[in-house]
Amino acid sequence: MAAPTPHERIQRNRAIVEQSPANHLARFGLANALFDAGEVEQAEAQFRECLTAQPDWMAVVISLGRCLVMRGARQEALGVLAEGRRLAAQQGHTSPLEEIAELEARCR
Repeated sequence: MAAPTPHERIQRNRAIVEQSPANHLARFGLANALFDAGEVEQAEAQFRECLTAQPDWMAVVISLGRCLVMRGARQEALGVLAEGRRLAAQQGHTSPLEEIAELEARCR
């Protein structure tokens, strides 16, 4: 069985979010599917919505930073990625630091 396409994932997660707007895991899935489909601005909006509910969600912070880098919003991206770095340290995660560094380098 083939993995679902980004558009299939968008449809599935959008339906869940429409029925249960507080389901932020589905919203995160929707945001990732939108990003994978090249819908960066829509993904960014969904990541921001996730952070409204849970501001310390490190993976979402990094994903938001990735969207900002893709859109060329370098200064905002650097601030968001700095927050991702802070959250990673605070939460004891070292694996995201390489991705954060790569994204920061794309802003310079």
